[in-house]
Amino acid sequence: MILLRSLRRHALPLGLAGALFWSAPAHAEPLQTDTVKVSASRVEKELLDVPMAVSVVTEEQIKLSPAATVGGILQDIPGVQVLNSGAQGLKRIAIRGESPNRVLILIDGQKIAENKSMDGSALLVDPAMIERIEVIKGPASVLYGSEAMGGVINIITKKGGTKPIQGQLTTSYNGSTRGFDESLSLYGGYEGFKYRTTGANTYQHNLSTPDGEAKHSKFKQQSGSAFLSYDFTPHLTVGGLYEQFYSEILAGNRKTPNFFVDISPWERKKAAVFAEIKDVTSFLPRLRMDAFWQHNRKKMLNHVEQGEAMLMDNHANNKNEQWGASLQSDWAIGENNYLIAGYEFNRDGLDAKTDQAITATGVKKGVLTTTFIDTNYKYKGYMDTHALYALMESKLPWDFTLSYGVRQTWVSSHMTTAEGNNRVQVSTKGRTMPPQYGSADAGATGDTWESNPVFNVTLMWQGIKDLALRAGFSQGFRAPNLQDKYIISSMGGGTVYPNQDLKPEKSNTWELGARYFAHGLSLDLTGFYTVADDYIASMQDSDTSYRYQNVSKAKTHGVEFSAGYDLPFGFTPYVDVTWMKREFNNDQYKTWKTGTPEWTGRTGVRALYPVNDSLDIIGDAYIRFASKTELESGTPRTTYSSDAWTTANAMLGVKFGSEKQYTVVGEVLNIFNQEYTLNTGDSIYEPGVHANLKVSVEF
Repeated sequence: MILLRSLRRHALPLGLAGALFWSAPAHAEPLQTDTVKVSASRVEKELLDVPMAVSVVTEEQIKLSPAATVGGILQDIPGVQVLNSGAQGLKRIAIRGESPNRVLILIDGQKIAENKSMDGSALLVDPAMIERIEVIKGPASVLYGSEAMGGVINIITKKGGTKPIQGQLTTSYNGSTRGFDESLSLYGGYEGFKYRTTGANTYQHNLSTPDGEAKHSKFKQQSGSAFLSYDFTPHLTVGGLYEQFYSEILAGNRKTPNFFVDISPWERKKAAVFAEIKDVTSFLPRLRMDAFWQHNRKKMLNHVEQGEAMLMDNHANNKNEQWGASLQSDWAIGENNYLIAGYEFNRDGLDAKTDQAITATGVKKGVLTTTFIDTNYKYKGYMDTHALYALMESKLPWDFTLSYGVRQTWVSSHMTTAEGNNRVQVSTKGRTMPPQYGSADAGATGDTWESNPVFNVTLMWQGIKDLALRAGFSQGFRAPNLQDKYIISSMGGGTVYPNQDLKPEKSNTWELGARYFAHGLSLDLTGFYTVADDYIASMQDSDTSYRYQNVSKAKTHGVEFSAGYDLPFGFTPYVDVTWMKREFNNDQYKTWKTGTPEWTGRTGVRALYPVNDSLDIIGDAYIRFASKTELESGTPRTTYSSDAWTTANAMLGVKFGSEKQYTVVGEVLNIFNQEYTLNTGDSIYEPGVHANLKVSVEF
């Protein structure tokens, strides 16, 4: 009802925006699934044939989006929530209500580790580097392992080209931050060689919202990459790449202007090599070997002021060092069975330092006293993960296909250093007392080991051309990380203690789905029900202390729906919508108020008008919406809420040139200046009305 009332109120302006695209007839080609390739099942397939819920953001969609971050590109995918952590430059992803630390972030199939964070992995890659993004919704632990409990974001980067020398130059302007984004790529392919080198730079100022400028919200990003491969034979390809991502991010809170987080820098470096052999034998069509090294460093200042009474600065310097290798083999067993089997190893190393400086000032009996407390923590440890997996696809009679798989994972965790010490110094009556030194509880050292099997099975029927129906069951799990098991956390108003006895989190998901792509109609529908157990949650021990325990459960059910239809005159009305409800349960309370909006989506009309062979006009008029969201948490229980919202948006662009190599796109977002937040408890409002512009040149 809220959505309908909003539409009635904005009917005239929406009609004017839509009229931009009804000025001439057009022809839009229907979606061809053979042009949308997906590697979500670890072997490249057409989207119609993938036996799981997956959405794909294509290279063309990324090229048309002026978004400066990957999170901005993903925000309209059914089942996905974008969390901004109080910063426009720091986006994390929740899938089907599962928090970001239960969502696996992959770049070219290799994960980004985060061993000292309660918020999960961030998206440390620039959109200019990306060929496509695959979003797997629901547990994908059989194929991808721990953290893939809620789903997977698999980012596939751009590689080589088809001509000896090619290039792409892109620049965009964001009106909400008065910021610019530039990138340049040179790439090509010649006599078996393929190469690409890319550089990108982004600088965005503080965000402009309907509530005014969001203090401490600016960020900048700089990134570069280089790729090279060579086809030694038609069957053997060897290659490698290097990537570097650097960012400086500020995060703030509209309610407490004297609080901010300064992450300078947050950077990622990666080097990887691979070898792929195709058609080894008639029964071994593919063998793939990968190895990589990745370094992730985050330096962070958490600044808190409470009037003139207290000043607290927490400095963190966290380094995650990763080494990984994998071997995957594809087997054709007879005419009706295809087996994918592989082994993966990953070492996630942590080297972290945290310094906490507190200056407290008080007056007692007219005497001013200042107390300075400086506490230092050091942590070193690592996690080794070994995994064997196998997934079989069997063709059955009557157009049925059965996919079934298993993964066995072994995780050993080692914390070798967990040290803390402090210095306390008091100044009073104009005198500074000698400092007092002592030890501080930093957590624990030790070694733990655990193993976990997971299974999945999906039955698919494709007895009607261009239609696929599926029913499936899948399991997910998440192994506790070093933060959960060994490290004390004191940021955020309390102390959270680790627990070496934690078990892996687990979930079971049942899913029904349908896809249809033909005659101008595209349809993707998924219904799901998930039961999760042994969630790791911080349970309160006292007024200011908590401890991680396997005490929480969740039940989630919902429907994800995407549809579009190509009308005779070239316009395509479409809808992407999610209905979802989630119940959370721990030893203290049970609630449906979990911070998950019941309804979210985007709906509108796209248009494509090919004027001639060298000019296309494109457009999109649409709304985004979300229902009211409530979050109940804490002891005593407190409910936080955010209002329902609807925004109106419009885009208009052209592609021109002999090969349509020039693209200019302009958009106006949040036309009616709606004040809203994406999630309950968000620290800053989303942008107000603003315009973006993007220009791209290919040569």
